Amino acid sequence: MTESNTVHKTLVGVLGSGQIGYEPFDRRTWSGISHFVFTHLKENGALRRAFGVEVPRFSKYWLMLQNWNANGQLWRQQYYMSPDYRKRLTTVIKNRLQDEDFEHDFFVLGAMYDVPGLMHGQSRCFSYHDGNLAQSLKAPYSPRGLSARRIDEGLAFERKVYQGTDRIFAMSDYLRRSFVDDYNVPSERVSNVGAGINLEQIPEVVPAKRYDTKQILFIGADFERKGGQQLLNAFRHIHDSHPDATLHIVGPKRLVLSGEVSRGVKFYGFLDKTKPHHARTLRDLFEKCCLFALPSLYEPFGIAPLEAMAHQIPAVVSRGWALQEMVVPGLNGAYVEPGSVENLVDQFRVLLSDPDGLRRMGIEARRHVIERYTWPQVMRRIIHEIRQVQGNGNLGPDDITRHARRLDR
Repeated sequence: MTESNTVHKTLVGVLGSGQIGYEPFDRRTWSGISHFVFTHLKENGALRRAFGVEVPRFSKYWLMLQNWNANGQLWRQQYYMSPDYRKRLTTVIKNRLQDEDFEHDFFVLGAMYDVPGLMHGQSRCFSYHDGNLAQSLKAPYSPRGLSARRIDEGLAFERKVYQGTDRIFAMSDYLRRSFVDDYNVPSERVSNVGAGINLEQIPEVVPAKRYDTKQILFIGADFERKGGQQLLNAFRHIHDSHPDATLHIVGPKRLVLSGEVSRGVKFYGFLDKTKPHHARTLRDLFEKCCLFALPSLYEPFGIAPLEAMAHQIPAVVSRGWALQEMVVPGLNGAYVEPGSVENLVDQFRVLLSDPDGLRRMGIEARRHVIERYTWPQVMRRIIHEIRQVQGNGNLGPDDITRHARRLDR
């Protein structure tokens, strides 16, 4: 095979599991990321085909039963970290592969399965990630009570997958460093490529956007993990001094609001961008809100703040993970310490009292997103790096040896 043919080798896309979904082009899979990734790969002629998987229903229920725990959060974590679940997913992928797939390379979302272990030196494997197990375990939100054995099994599985992957694409620099430090992946095989906003069109500039509305927006389905309770507690204090302020909550399917906590709070539930009336509601919220808040207790990446920033809304986010790479305090938003209600209250009071400052930060927030966080830009980076790796030629003896050693572990 010539170098030219190698450079233009197309990709077989793989994703799946109950964590991110299993329909590659569905706008709901992996919070919409899968749709944009595979659509852009296809539009650029880089995708041969893409498919998603989940374990069969009987196997899923059996594995869930084996990992049962009275604590729902622990149950979910133990189930998804189970090596049996991950090996079963890998087997399902193996059974879906076609002989001609190995004439191409593979592009994988996440590490719930060992796709590199299926290559046997025949094809290269690339993967794209917003987080990993090592970082989630270090987060304040990480569930307590997981067995040391299950943690070791989960980390060992991911280490094997990452070390066998030809190039890992991380959404942030903090995550890039984690693959190197936590999993001993050579730094030259990990790249920070960022991620894009999940909007079909970049919103136009609104010169007359108002920043004196005292309207705060929160978007996040996982309300607890994203600091929703801390936000409600902080807003209760803000509403005492700013009775005209409103907190708009989007994302959770269900949320119980009562008593003082409900004052000034409007709840919309989950809004699906693919539904016209939901999309209109979101556009209206982006138009009238002057501040976005995501005080997450753990956030692998976080697309929602970027979408708000694209609409000229400064963002208040937790100081940590990829969030602190999106926001520069005083320039396009502010940081808060994860879990600190007092810190949230202080930031809200300062920001809401300075509409002119919010306007300046809103303009800078949009510029920052447009320059860095759009899917065409991200996918150009990914495709460029894939072609660079492929441009090195056929899989050589060192590559095949590395794959063989993986299989012997």
